[in-house]
Amino acid sequence: MKVKVYAPAFLNGDEIDEMGNLTVPAGATLRDVYKKLQVPLLLRPVLICRVNYEKSRLDRKLQEGDVISFLFPISGG
Repeated sequence: MKVKVYAPAFLNGDEIDEMGNLTVPAGATLRDVYKKLQVPLLLRPVLICRVNYEKSRLDRKLQEGDVISFLFPISGG
């Protein structure tokens, strides 16, 4: 199944196609997406992830067409 991913540039986007879709197996969770994108363990506690624009936990099961976006709350000024 395919999910749409809006990933920050510092994550590994090799698995994301030119349309922004990531292919995951049926029954995949958000944790599986983190593994595919190789999210570093140190960033996981501070990286905010939303599925269909709702804050989600890593054990959330994904559905075909879900939209996954990330927010990194640390920035400079």
